[in-house]
Amino acid sequence: MNQLATALDRALGSSVPGNTLTLGQMVLRAVFVFLVWLVIVRLADKRLLGKYSAFDVVLAVMLGAVLGRTINGSAPLWETLAATAVLVALHWTISFLAFRWHAFGHLVKGSPIPLIANGEINAREMRKNFITSHDLEEMLRLNGRIDEPSQTRLAMLERNGQISVLPRGGNPRVVDIQVRGGVQTVRLEL
Repeated sequence: MNQLATALDRALGSSVPGNTLTLGQMVLRAVFVFLVWLVIVRLADKRLLGKYSAFDVVLAVMLGAVLGRTINGSAPLWETLAATAVLVALHWTISFLAFRWHAFGHLVKGSPIPLIANGEINAREMRKNFITSHDLEEMLRLNGRIDEPSQTRLAMLERNGQISVLPRGGNPRVVDIQVRGGVQTVRLEL
């Protein structure tokens, strides 16, 4: 086992200065760090690489910077991987605390902000968040298939920076279409 660790250490160049790494060692480091990062992402919170709050983005950027330095040898291999594991554990811990205590979650991740309520635009929040009327109208079209703000029941600037949209009106009309010959029922929302 000790021989395997020594061989891995030599192959990755983990005990040599970064400026003396060979091409092969850098390539092996890249593959190794990629595999370690893949394992970390699989074990970590699924939101880690999703488009979520600034809290998630900060961790993703930090991990990219830390792991990149590991590949080119400007940071020690094993210590950097340990720091990466600590950052992911910290992210998980803060996520857990935010899940348990909503006030802490609002502090760390922020809160959604209403931009439109019952067709009325909240101009103060639009100004405060630097959202132009053109930006808002674009999001209404893209996310709610709505032409104008008066057709909106609710539009929220979400914690991740996206704008979610709920149109006015009742619930969508649901139509079930049955096709013969063993084909399943198709359900359409109009």
